Amino acid sequence: MHQESIEIKATPKQCYKIITDYESYPEFLEDLTDVQVVSKKGNVVEVEFHINVVKDISYTLRLEHTPKSNDVEWTFVDGDFMKDNYGHWDLEELKKGLTLATYNIDVKFGLLVPKSVTKMLVDKSLPKTLKAFKKRIESSK
Repeated sequence: MHQESIEIKATPKQCYKIITDYESYPEFLEDLTDVQVVSKKGNVVEVEFHINVVKDISYTLRLEHTPKSNDVEWTFVDGDFMKDNYGHWDLEELKKGLTLATYNIDVKFGLLVPKSVTKMLVDKSLPKTLKAFKKRIESSK
């Protein structure tokens, strides 16, 4: 499991609102080319993501929201190159208007991609992704 944290000048609720607005992700996450909500039932959403990391990859995640605690966790549904993808966001209010956002993810690609390459891709993209979320959340308040 890979984990990265960042402090965001916003409430957990403000962070949660942007994190669960999946269709806006391509506006601020540079590797994402398209996002489509496939289905939505209560607090469970299936979302198809299209990213360009070395090559075009598409995959679908099942995301479960818990609005009262601002929790978001996901599991892998399907993908053309990815074998598994699961994780969750932890949003902890450090003080009024300041949230520690922690992103936890475990990704596995097909047999052709060594674990060392997967680790390098995740370790490189995770800090960049969190900075993009921070910028988006702080500018949307």
